[in-house]
Amino acid sequence: MKRRYALWLFFVLGVSILSALPETARAAPAGNVVAISGQCFVEGQGRRAALKVGDTVNVSDTVVVPAGGKARLQMSDGSVISVASGSRMTVADYKVDASGQRQSAALSLTEGLLRAVVAPVSQPSVFEVSTAVGTAAVRSTDWFIEIQQGAAQVGVLTGSVALTSNATNRSVVIPARWGARLEAGRDPVQARVWAPNEFEAVIARTDVR
Repeated sequence: MKRRYALWLFFVLGVSILSALPETARAAPAGNVVAISGQCFVEGQGRRAALKVGDTVNVSDTVVVPAGGKARLQMSDGSVISVASGSRMTVADYKVDASGQRQSAALSLTEGLLRAVVAPVSQPSVFEVSTAVGTAAVRSTDWFIEIQQGAAQVGVLTGSVALTSNATNRSVVIPARWGARLEAGRDPVQARVWAPNEFEAVIARTDVR
């Protein structure tokens, strides 16, 4: 009887300790892999594993897409992230409320190209992609961001994106069908209209079949 009571007490204490841990101490689900082309990987918590359709991607995980690969993620708020060949993207933060509405999302792109189709929400929320040279903040938008030799380039299909320099804290707002470039240590250049072939190129590179 005493042994059974001790086991029960150990279980209760264990559950209590786990529930008291801060959110950052536990892996939080951020999305799922819905399409893969080639060999892609996930890195996190000291592990590296091959990705397959249906796998969960958690907060703090890094999605690694080597040359020849592509991956598409369905996030917990309904947003869709497509990661191009030769890219590394980390899910730094992804929080939704009980109804699945996004509260905050933060991705880090260290190399390569991604496309984000950001789901609309009916409440104030944050969706940001950070790079070595600056940060792009959006709401409900279909857009692209790419890292190129110490610079970031953004193109917007729908909605708008605010691209801010880490060095100068200056921003440029990029409307639909326009794009802009940001080089390390400088202000963003003024946005310009993107030609159809520029959008066609990044769409092709992020399209996963």
